[in-house]
Amino acid sequence: MSSKLNKKRDKSRLVEMSQENIVKAVFIIAWPVIVELLLQSTVGIADTAMVGRLGPASIAAIGLGNQLVMFAMTIFAAVRTGATVVVARQAGEGDMQGAATAASQALLLSLIIGISFASLGVLFPHVGLRLLGAEEEVVSVGVSYLRFRSIGMIFVLMGMSVTSILRGLGDTITAMYVNATVNILNILFNWLFIFGIWIFPEMGTGGAGLATMVARMLGSFAMLYVLTQGKSYIRVPLSTLKKGFHKSTIKRILDVGIPAGIESIFLRGAMMGFTVIVAGLGTNLYAAHQIALRADSLAFMPGFGFAVAATTLVGQNLGAKQPDEARRAGNVTILMAMAMMGFVGLLLFIFATPVMRFFTDEMEVIVAGAEVLRIMAFVLPFMGVARVSAGGLRGAGDTKFVMFGTALSILLARIGLAYVLVNVFELGLPGAWIGMSFDHLLRALIFFIRWNKGRWQELIV
Repeated sequence: MSSKLNKKRDKSRLVEMSQENIVKAVFIIAWPVIVELLLQSTVGIADTAMVGRLGPASIAAIGLGNQLVMFAMTIFAAVRTGATVVVARQAGEGDMQGAATAASQALLLSLIIGISFASLGVLFPHVGLRLLGAEEEVVSVGVSYLRFRSIGMIFVLMGMSVTSILRGLGDTITAMYVNATVNILNILFNWLFIFGIWIFPEMGTGGAGLATMVARMLGSFAMLYVLTQGKSYIRVPLSTLKKGFHKSTIKRILDVGIPAGIESIFLRGAMMGFTVIVAGLGTNLYAAHQIALRADSLAFMPGFGFAVAATTLVGQNLGAKQPDEARRAGNVTILMAMAMMGFVGLLLFIFATPVMRFFTDEMEVIVAGAEVLRIMAFVLPFMGVARVSAGGLRGAGDTKFVMFGTALSILLARIGLAYVLVNVFELGLPGAWIGMSFDHLLRALIFFIRWNKGRWQELIV
């Protein structure tokens, strides 16, 4: 067993660091998450380009298959969030054995959910594709892809579970290295399996699914090795998984996590509803919307990184019975997120047109996309407030409020206001993005007020 487990100073390393240098503590957690997400987006672009050579049916099949996979991952948010919060609390208390128990239970839940989704995807891939409206040509090329991706879900969810556990411990750099390697391997295996390079068979669309499955499997094994061999701050031997369920720990994970899972499902549904609103504006404007979303997603990433930092620091400090330090950590993280995302927003406003030109030569698409990117540029600092405040509240276990606040904001602004501005006031694509912007502004207001009141400091997880 790692000697780290026996050292009190290591048990509360992050808590001590936040007291000594809170800015350093935030950056240590946040920057690997940001880098990891940037690499994922870059690889996603390369992945799409490689698959694009297979033709429209393959592109459609992979797009629809990914929608089904993303739905499964959305449901898994319950385990992912619950694991991070409970592990962070236990680590803050200095109870590393409790953190290891929570980790083992999260892994068991991940395995069961992964096998369940894998079974459905392997046995009934055509059903899922047809439910999403796929034509028969798309179904025929998409079945093999979805079967491989479904088997890969077992490894995806296990890897995500370990990532969440390590984030609760304050270790984000391990996941960055492993997931970056996985993404690079995914591109390599795509090249080998899709096009039949060297000794490998040419598998086309199915090869893209196999490539992802193999890359995620290797990544999952690497993450499990880190956890089971005590290479981070806890050790979870595989033998502990044979002991079965620890009901009280699972209840703690799910009490915190289920609202987060419902929130994720609601967000996924809202994104689909928002897509329907925009899709009616015509092909060029919808293309501008999709490209702008891809560019905007890169600008969002600092917010995700700082949100993870807030969740971990708040959870660990509350576990250490230091609510004032938890509040200070959250406040500093909010200010840092506002500053960085404000800077990113300035860059996005200035370079909106060149960003759009990178993706397309169609002038109507460029002009429309640049216009909505500049709208979102003003909102990015407030998006930082919304994401980090929500992250801090999740770290405290206040996930039910975050769920209800997100639902209210989305219904009023992203769906309601966007629909009115597009269909009643006929403001077109800018109207839709104004609605989306007000969604972020409203969430920033709701979550910051909740954060500032401080009731989250008294919650028991």
